[in-house]
Amino acid sequence: MEPKRLTDLRISEIKAIVAEKPLILIPIGTIEWHTSHLPLGVDTLITESVCEDISGGTGVIVAPTLACGISRNLQPEEGYFGTVDTVAESTLSNLIAELLRGYAKMGFKKAILMSGHFENEHYVAITAGIEQVTELQGYFMMPPEFCEEYIEDLGDVSLTWPYASDHAAEWETSMMLHYYPELVDMDNAPETVELPMPGIPEYIRKRYPRRASREYGQKLVDAIIPNGIKKINEMIAES
Repeated sequence: MEPKRLTDLRISEIKAIVAEKPLILIPIGTIEWHTSHLPLGVDTLITESVCEDISGGTGVIVAPTLACGISRNLQPEEGYFGTVDTVAESTLSNLIAELLRGYAKMGFKKAILMSGHFENEHYVAITAGIEQVTELQGYFMMPPEFCEEYIEDLGDVSLTWPYASDHAAEWETSMMLHYYPELVDMDNAPETVELPMPGIPEYIRKRYPRRASREYGQKLVDAIIPNGIKKINEMIAES
């Protein structure tokens, strides 16, 4: 089934879908450095594609993507060209709240804010926006959540732990190879991606993009999408 994009639907179609499935998926991404082999919109592109696949499997509506999250960790001044620290936390919170109120007026009772990016400031701002709204129930989720149950902790962080997420390395590069192979330049992929932020898991701190493959991307999607569909269908049944 094709995804149900809000921008593509007529009023009568929206009303009919919302009457049966009053849940909307809202993809949220960023514009951020993803080293030399990936485009700046990785977080946006992956979450948008995951939302559309889940929509295709459930029939719920997908909202236009919001590609203005908060990216403070990898700044251009520190050598991470392309990261856009787009908005203040209060701006993002208020924008989320206003969007949710607008969707509530369409009849939606639940909204999944599906983020392809995670930083504490980003998460806090989105959840603060959700908490401002009483007209519908909002939920913060991320695509990697739908394959967490399959992660294999191999102990040695120099190995690739199956299904464990990362930044611009095996997980994200493989997902991009699945959804947007034409945007990935594996000839330019660095041997390692090393992140400087304090407090991040050691597994994520140093990763290996050249280990990515289209086959691994398919494996990830085969775990994420069915679990995402199952979760959304459960939430619809509870509405």
